[in-house]
Amino acid sequence: MNAVLGRLLLAGTLVPGLAQAQSVSVTRTTLRLFEQPSGVVLGAERRVYTSYFNMLRTRWISVEATLEYTAAAATFKLSVSCQMTRPDGTVADGIWKLGVDIVAGSTRAVGANYMFAGGKEGWQAGVHKVTCSASRLLGETTFQMSPGPSLLADTEFRLKEVKFFPTGAQLIAPAERNYLDRFSSSEATRIGIELTFVHPNLTKSGEVPVDCYYMPSTGYVLGTLSFIYKMEPPATSGSGGVGLGWEQPGHWSKGDYLAICQIHGRPISVDRFTVW
Repeated sequence: MNAVLGRLLLAGTLVPGLAQAQSVSVTRTTLRLFEQPSGVVLGAERRVYTSYFNMLRTRWISVEATLEYTAAAATFKLSVSCQMTRPDGTVADGIWKLGVDIVAGSTRAVGANYMFAGGKEGWQAGVHKVTCSASRLLGETTFQMSPGPSLLADTEFRLKEVKFFPTGAQLIAPAERNYLDRFSSSEATRIGIELTFVHPNLTKSGEVPVDCYYMPSTGYVLGTLSFIYKMEPPATSGSGGVGLGWEQPGHWSKGDYLAICQIHGRPISVDRFTVW
């Protein structure tokens, strides 16, 4: 998610008299990604938003852009283009553009389209960056591409999202968590990590051991966090979490931390949080 303030975006090339009417001042942009099995864009009710994909399963990745703006003066279609920067630094343009329908008097609009594919060379493993614009930058997000069709051999089981939150000795209940990626060194005690998984065609119960560890910029492993994720039909998704830290604040060193998670020794995510 990325917020861009004070962006005046124009709908294509307009004659001077129409330019001001067919423009919108965006105050906030939210970009979300979802897997696309075919060339027909999935309806909103079928989209599984995630930042984690795998090289063998994923055919296309679609982008959904939600724009918030001051009340529009006219009705028009805003064309949004996106680019993907691969781990090796090469850049690919989106296959199609997003057509966002702006309605006169509205303050919010959503557009989506399928954007990226692996190409002849296939997907690259690692972190990719997606940047979208419409005459000016709207926002950017990232996603991770990992090898393998599923995190489990015999079950469709995928990581959907990773979040961080402050917690205590007793892990805070999900409904009460305040998700952050920046923590104060003078206030933070334990920092929790939450992983959300999807398993849409689950036919049997099971348990998955998840191991995560935090690593500051100095390179040493701060500690290992482990939990058992339990699956039970007919559930199609669920979350698990654990926290690491101290009883009192003041022990976290300032800087960026990597949070690396794995299942059966296989890395499934690399995320970051900052202590300031």
